[in-house]
Amino acid sequence: MPWRRWTTADEEAPQEIPVEAKEEQEPEDPLRKKDKEIAELTDTLKRLQAEFENYRKRNEKEWAERVRQANQRLITDLLPLLDSFDKALAEAKDSSDSASYSKGLEGLRKQFLQTLQREGLKEIRAEGRLDPFMHEALMREEREDAEDGKILEVFQKGYTLHSRPIRPARVKVAKRKESEEPEEQRQKETNQDHDNQLTEERENGKHEQR
Repeated sequence: MPWRRWTTADEEAPQEIPVEAKEEQEPEDPLRKKDKEIAELTDTLKRLQAEFENYRKRNEKEWAERVRQANQRLITDLLPLLDSFDKALAEAKDSSDSASYSKGLEGLRKQFLQTLQREGLKEIRAEGRLDPFMHEALMREEREDAEDGKILEVFQKGYTLHSRPIRPARVKVAKRKESEEPEEQRQKETNQDHDNQLTEERENGKHEQR
């Protein structure tokens, strides 16, 4: 009969430590913890990047659709003007009346301008003094009868769209004729006095010779 060791009540039997308890007791490796955090942040960044890319593509698509609809509306508004051009050209072939043809062109221009005005177009006023935000001076002309910077002539009309300039009015403006500088005037007077003095000396010399 094999020998057995009997334990008394006072002796405690050896207990097995659970695996989880062992892991809790062991400190986590800092490098492993850092790698785990980096992996989580990288995954979050990739998701954010993918969401932003989808947002960008969706936004570009919506913007392109809005532009397309705006162009379609503008072209639809211009179609009646195209019809009027076709009608005017057909009538011009059958008519030799220049006055009637000119009147038809004026009507077409008015119709075209009204269509653009409904879209927010407005002509820039080219009166008074030069406004560098609305006008572009292509020429300057010296004038004594006009204030410096006054608009004298319009070479090309300018326009704004919804109060924002899209093309400046190209104009000719007045430039005040500058008066002679005081120094130049004094020099002229000095030269004149010198010439008068020489003339007087010559005259006196002639009288003395006589």
